[in-house]
Order: sequence, then C-alpha cells, then structure tokens
Amino acid sequence: MRRPPSAILPRVEIPTVLDALRSARSRLAALPTAESDAAELVSRLAGLARGELHLRRDLELTPEQWRTLESWLRRRLAGEPVQYITRRAAFRDLDLVVEPSVLVPRPETEVLVGAVLAVLREELWRWPRPRVLDLGTGSGAIALALASEWRDAVVTATDASERALAVARVNAERLELAPRVTFLEGHWFEPVGDERFEVVVSNPPYIAPEEAADLPPEVREHEPHAALFAGERGLADLREIVEEAPRHLVTGGLLALELAEARAFEVAAWLEGAHDWRDVRLVEDLSGRPRVLLARREHGPAIAPQQWGEERG
Repeated sequence: MRRPPSAILPRVEIPTVLDALRSARSRLAALPTAESDAAELVSRLAGLARGELHLRRDLELTPEQWRTLESWLRRRLAGEPVQYITRRAAFRDLDLVVEPSVLVPRPETEVLVGAVLAVLREELWRWPRPRVLDLGTGSGAIALALASEWRDAVVTATDASERALAVARVNAERLELAPRVTFLEGHWFEPVGDERFEVVVSNPPYIAPEEAADLPPEVREHEPHAALFAGERGLADLREIVEEAPRHLVTGGLLALELAEARAFEVAAWLEGAHDWRDVRLVEDLSGRPRVLLARREHGPAIAPQQWGEERG
C-alpha cells in the first residue's frame, strides 16, 4: 500500500546531516520533544556526538542511512521511545544498550548514583573497597556507573529477568567493566544468600497500577511493566527491600532507593525511628522533588519483619 507523502522524507540529491536535522524537526514538530528527539536520532544515525552535529552539518549520508532515518521517524511518531529506536541511552558518562526488556535510564536515577557516590567519598577511610549490591539492575545502568566512577568498588547486580541480565552483560562487555561487576539472576536478595555489603542500591518498581493512565503513552505502552508497577499502591517491592536489607548490610551500611515523590515521605517514615535504621533522609531530584531515600544500617542484629510490631509496641 502506498504511503501518504507526509510519511516519506523529501528527496534530497545528496543528503547531509543538516538535511536530516531539518527533515526530522519538521516531521516531529507536533511532539513536545521534537528538537531533542531530532538531534538524538540524527546524531545516532551519523555516529556523532550531539555537540558535533552543527560542526559536521555538511557530512553526507548514504541512501541506507536516509532510509533508516525515515523508518526511525515513523516509529517515533507512533510513540516508540527514541532510546528503543536507536538501541542506545546516555546515562551519566556511559553509553548504554537498551531494548524493551529494560527501562530507559533517566536523570532521576543519575541523582541516585550521585547520592551513593557522595556517601562512598565520605566513607573512603572506612570502606576502601566497598561491596555494592544493585537490586533489579535492568540495563546495568546503576551498577556500571558505580563501577566506572568508583574504581575500587566491588559490584554485584541482580535481576529476576534473564533477558535484562543479558542486556546488562552486553553493556558491561562494551564498557570493559565485565571483570568488575558480577551479575546474578534472581529475585532481589535471593541470589546473594547471606552475603553482606557496604551499599545496597535499587531503582525498583514504584508506580501504582492505578497510576498507569497518568504516565506518558511512550512509557506506558513500551517500557516493561514488571519494572514499572508494584502492588500496594506502588509500595510492595520497596517494602520487601526495606524489610530484607538490614540482613545484607554491614553496620553503618547504606541503603539507597529511588521512589515516587508522592510516597517518598511515607516510605521514609517506615525507617525513621525503626530499630534497624538511622540517618534517614530524602534527596531531591533535578526538579526539586523528593526522589531518593538514603538510610544507614543501625548497629546490632537485624530485626525480622514479623517482630516489628512487637518491638515497636
């Protein structure tokens, strides 16, 4: 079936990067992210950094690249995230492979990594080779960023999804970090047995299923629901991690979690004044919203969740 003219890029005798940018901006004009999306797609297409686009605007594109751009623009107009189209996502200083089996890494999670690094700097004298556990690693973004930016960290990452771990391992190999990160398949803490760590970090599912309609369509319709949604108003996985974490942290060890701003204070209240935790605080994201929970493991034996009511009473 013949496509309507609006779905086809204009014919250009020898297309250049500048032609591609102009065409992409025009085609994506109805999207609020048109300028950014066009720059990302064309930079990935041409193998350039985004800052190089205007410097290399006369770079000629092959007919195959022009056809690829046409395909990519159709997919973007259909709602597919740019990162899944290009199979790449920037995260801090890393360039990651992503696909629909893993979440697209976001700036909020970069704040989580930054908060962990700040604590590692504070504790350098006590934790020269900190053991770090990343729960639900997905693409490996958190684990690999920490391994890259804190060279003495000993990083373990778990995920219940075999496919997600395959993506994370590909990223570790591409970034030459594979020898420094151990990937294990299983649900949260199960794969690590009784092992203890200086840091436990996670970006778990924290969106309530009933909030799905509030998400952008490209998130709701394309990203993995198992990594987005949790029961109990988005709190089920967070609660499980908080309950089990004390058994896997050394005294003074750090728990760092990304969470929904709407329930950040509620989750923090679980830990404030609890036997197993001290120094509980929330860190704001780039928009000034409470997004990251930090807490330190209190001295003494961990208290089993079933004892909480008795102990607190």
